[in-house]
Amino acid sequence: EKGGKISEDDSRRAVDELQKLTDRYIKEIESLLSAKEAEIMEV
Repeated sequence: EKGGKISEDDSRRAVDELQKLTDRYIKEIESLLSAKEAEIMEV
């Protein structure tokens, strides 16, 4: 958006896509964390 290089729509699309990726990786990390916690609790 600085200097008018990308449109507001393109900027919004990029932000939305980045948020989707962030959410996906957070879910994956939470899943791995839960599995590891369960593994540790077995001992």
